[in-house]
Amino acid sequence: MKIGLFNYSDNLGGAARASYRIHKSLINQGIKSNLYVSKKSIPDISIQESPNKFDRYFSNLRPQLVSKFIKLMNPKINSYSSISILPSNWPKFINSSDIDVVHLNWINAEMMSIEDIAKISKPIVWTLHDMWPFLGSKHLSKKTDLIELTKIKKISFFKNLFNIDNWTYNRKKKSWTKPIQIVTPSKWLENCVIESELMKDWPVTTIPHPIDTDFWKPYSDKHFRSRFNINNNKKILIYGADGGIESKNKGFDLLLKSLEKMEDYFNDFVLCVFGEDKPIKLKTNFPIINLGRITNDKKLRQIYCASDLCIVPSRQESFCQVALEAQSCGTPVLAFSIGGLIDIVDHKNTGYLANPFDTELCKMYIMY
Repeated sequence: MKIGLFNYSDNLGGAARASYRIHKSLINQGIKSNLYVSKKSIPDISIQESPNKFDRYFSNLRPQLVSKFIKLMNPKINSYSSISILPSNWPKFINSSDIDVVHLNWINAEMMSIEDIAKISKPIVWTLHDMWPFLGSKHLSKKTDLIELTKIKKISFFKNLFNIDNWTYNRKKKSWTKPIQIVTPSKWLENCVIESELMKDWPVTTIPHPIDTDFWKPYSDKHFRSRFNINNNKKILIYGADGGIESKNKGFDLLLKSLEKMEDYFNDFVLCVFGEDKPIKLKTNFPIINLGRITNDKKLRQIYCASDLCIVPSRQESFCQVALEAQSCGTPVLAFSIGGLIDIVDHKNTGYLANPFDTELCKMYIMY
């Protein structure tokens, strides 16, 4: 049996890291697997870009053009959205290939269109990394918004015509007439699928993302502190997210609220941030070290192992690679009791799950 995994990137973001780990796990089990991407960065021959020269050449331009179109149609939009409208050559390649099972992952950023997915004739398994597949154009949404999608028909024709979210949802409903086997990394996301209008009757199974515990494991690092001139008496707190401190969903603002309440302890800790190359321009009374974007897993493991606490203040998480990696390295995780983090963090054993968005409770745990 040959598996073909499809994900926009092989190393950019949590979905990419999860997809690559699934791919390597299959190979380690003796299963033939290839990972097909639009943006390749890992020098691995089992990872392939589109065989179509046109798709490869315009892989960067496609999402940029569509992003501008979305902004033009909805200038007030403040969250990442995907309409997946531009056709690609992936369906033609897949249907004529020797792939037995197509394993879709995060295929946004105009890697495939909604209509492309409907054209695939091979058996499909789709691992969800966010809520986009059963929403409209949004990738994240409050759970109550799932109910609102059932009211689309009640919106006037004129308003619906210029509503990108509803337009995208209706295209999915029209195109995806045959149920696809859905896999979710957490029970929370599985429940969202079951409660959604679009996929409520589709088969769904929860399978957590894999991690190599022979690599991600505790070890002593004597050089990290000296490299960044961190006093041995200080606790190292880490926060990591794709996009650094900019993403509202990742909750860096909530972390700041917790830390700002710890004025008497500012000399006892240092906050290390990774995930973004841009300088951190914040006025705080406690020290922050920007570690930048980490693309080397050995360096990332070093950060986890040298840290005393990993803080994940996300407002929503379908899983969380950072929490999984940190705990595997023996570093406890502080997070809110939401989404996939409930499945990952063993409360009061491998970390602490605070009441959602209770910054006072987070402060107490950090002090402890």
